[in-house]
Amino acid sequence: MRSQGFSRFYVIRPENFAWLTGGSNTLGFGEGVAYLEIGEELLLHTSRIEHPRIAEEEVPGLPVQVHPWYAFPPPGSPNDLEHDLTLLRLALSKKAQEAFRRLGREAAELVGEVVRAAKPTWREQELAGALAEALWGHGIRPQLLLVAGEERLFRHRHPLPKDRPLGRSFMAVVCAERGGLVANLTRMVNLGDGEVEARYRKVLEVEEAALDASRPGAKLGEVFAALQAAYERVGFPSAWEEHHQGGVGGYRSREAIAVPGHPLTLEEGMALAWNPSLAGAKVEDTFLMTGEGLLNLTEDPRWPTVRVGERDRPDLWRGGW
Repeated sequence: MRSQGFSRFYVIRPENFAWLTGGSNTLGFGEGVAYLEIGEELLLHTSRIEHPRIAEEEVPGLPVQVHPWYAFPPPGSPNDLEHDLTLLRLALSKKAQEAFRRLGREAAELVGEVVRAAKPTWREQELAGALAEALWGHGIRPQLLLVAGEERLFRHRHPLPKDRPLGRSFMAVVCAERGGLVANLTRMVNLGDGEVEARYRKVLEVEEAALDASRPGAKLGEVFAALQAAYERVGFPSAWEEHHQGGVGGYRSREAIAVPGHPLTLEEGMALAWNPSLAGAKVEDTFLMTGEGLLNLTEDPRWPTVRVGERDRPDLWRGGW
C-alpha cells in the first residue's frame, strides 16, 4: 500500500482473506460473503446473516461493519480484484508453514487409509465419498476430488468420479484445504497392469528431475525445462503439452503454474507441487522449500515407497486386503 500510495485497500479474494486472517470469507465454495477494509485500522465488512458466525469462528476480534443482507455493498477500490497479491503470499510465514505441515501429513494419512481400503468392486463415486467423509471428519475440505478406475484411467486427466467400477488399477487425486492452505496429492493402486507399472516408473523419473531442479534461486521456467528434458528421456517428448506440470502452491492449489520461461524465482518458504503424468499414471505430493532442501508435506509413513534418486517416493499400492 505504501509503495502504491494507497491510503486504504479492500481484500475480497478468499486466498488473500485466508492469508491475512487465517479464516474463510466464503461458504466453502463460490464468492466471498465478507471482505476486509485495510486503512488506518482493519475493518471487516459482512452481512447480518454472516456476522455472528464469521465474527465468532473465522476472524474473532476484528471490528465489524454489518450490512443488511439485501444491501451488501461491493468492496471499494483499490482492491485485490484489481491488483494481484499473489507474489506477496508465496513465501509462507513460519506459522503458515507449521499449519501446512500438520495439514499435509494428516491429509496424506487419511487419503492413504481410504485408498488402501478401497476394493476393485467399489465404484469411483464410492471411493470419492469415502475420501470426502474422512477428510471432512478431520476438518479438512476436499477442494477437489478426482477418481479414475480402470476403464477411465488412460482416458481422462481430470476424471470427475462416476458410477464406474474401480477395477484392477485406479487413481485418487485430492486437493485438501484447511485454514486457506491447500495440500495436493495423488495415490495410485495397481493390481497387475504392466502398462500402468511401466508408466508410473517413467513419471517418477520425470518428477525426480523437477525435484532436483527445485532449489532456492532457480527460476520456475528452469524447472519446467528440466521436466521437458526428462519427458524426452523417458520416450514421451510431447507429454508435457497434455497437462500442466504443477508449480508453486500455498493458498491455492497452484499459485503459479510452471510454463516455459516462467520468470518467478524460487525461495525458501515456498510450497511446490509437481504433478508429472502420462496417460495411465501420475505422481504428486506437496513439498516445502527449506534451507535443508525439500520437505515432503504430504508424506504418509504407512504408504509403500520406492527409492528414486535420493528420495523415497510413493509407490503403487498393490493390494494386501
